[in-house]
Amino acid sequence: MPDPQTERSPKGAPEALGVAGARLIEFIKRTALRGIAVTERSLRIPGGGSPSLDPANLRRIRNFLIPVTHPFLGAAVHETPLIEALRTAVLEANIVLAGSGIGAEVFRNHPGLTRFEPAPDPNRDFRGAVRAYRRVVRSFDGNPWCAFFTGWNGRSAVVLATMLAGNGVRAGLSVVPALVHLPLSYDPAKSRIANNLRLPELLGHTAPSHLEPQVCFTTEDFRAACDLLGREAHPQMQPLAVFVTQTSPGQRKKWREDRFVAVARWLIQEHGCRIALVGAASEAPSVEALQSAIGKDSFSLAGHTSVPVLTAVLAQADVALTLDTGTLHLIRAVGLPACIIAPAWSPPLEWLPLNDPRFRILKNLDLASQPADYVIDEVSVDEVCGALGDLMRRYPSSAASRDARVRRGLRAEFVAAAKVARP
Repeated sequence: MPDPQTERSPKGAPEALGVAGARLIEFIKRTALRGIAVTERSLRIPGGGSPSLDPANLRRIRNFLIPVTHPFLGAAVHETPLIEALRTAVLEANIVLAGSGIGAEVFRNHPGLTRFEPAPDPNRDFRGAVRAYRRVVRSFDGNPWCAFFTGWNGRSAVVLATMLAGNGVRAGLSVVPALVHLPLSYDPAKSRIANNLRLPELLGHTAPSHLEPQVCFTTEDFRAACDLLGREAHPQMQPLAVFVTQTSPGQRKKWREDRFVAVARWLIQEHGCRIALVGAASEAPSVEALQSAIGKDSFSLAGHTSVPVLTAVLAQADVALTLDTGTLHLIRAVGLPACIIAPAWSPPLEWLPLNDPRFRILKNLDLASQPADYVIDEVSVDEVCGALGDLMRRYPSSAASRDARVRRGLRAEFVAAAKVARP
């Protein structure tokens, strides 16, 4: 996953200009953005329009705009705890998320949001994003507001669009810190979730050091998941194991297909499991080929699930085997016990659920970078079977566990109903 605190040069720039030229372009761009920030503040201060940064006034802010432009599933999921932390810190908070794409799918049903505002990615449609953000600001009725930026959402186009939307406090992680009033530096000694949870502290609120992610789904999503699984919840049904076997080509997190097949057949024979293989539409051919190799008691859902429907599928499973990729974070969000096959080059602290007994993280090497043609051969079939067997003994298949995960995922509907009833 690219570093969200850097911005890519225009396509082809490194090839045409070399590294030095690309760096010069980046320097000029950042200098210009700093100039914009200085100009914006100097023009507003004489007119009394600059937002107050007085600590007492910051703590009184109740309106929040959170732009979401993530192209990465995992990064969006790791931002969901911020909503819970903000809602806890500011009980009367009016939290509006504006976005589209994968981030919108993740957040759309979150119980902590006041509402969701569709908005294009400013990197693709800058004017459209400004118009959408202005709609949100107008809904604040002239009251003080704050925009929070996390990771990828702190890229310069997003912050500039927010600047043009109205006169609010801008706070958080940004590629160009001068563009925000209250900048936050990313702490590599903390996880992504822990860094995101630091944002309310910029306004003087106490925030928890850790909260687990939450991704919700509707009853329609739940019914669609039931249809895909071919059964309704029942105490005596076969245990369901979900396999996540694909990652993006550039991530180099592959585990050999014959090993997935061996583990699947072991789960079928020793634990009576059904195996559901999930993935994106682009991954369907590879997933279906793997499903054919496993054979009986396995099926592919690749290309048949949105993020909410996939979350509802995971909530009804009993255990998962997954690579370190986007769907892992949905597995974590629903609390499904899982064995995680982690690559040697990826730092566990940043993304993985450490010190949680529901997860077994198998990472047997530590490398500083991604080797070419890397395959996670250091993790064996026996290790994976042992970890899955231990999880199934500790967290046995039960209707009660599945129902608890489903209830947690459906919680957004009850909150939405309460909002509708509110005068």
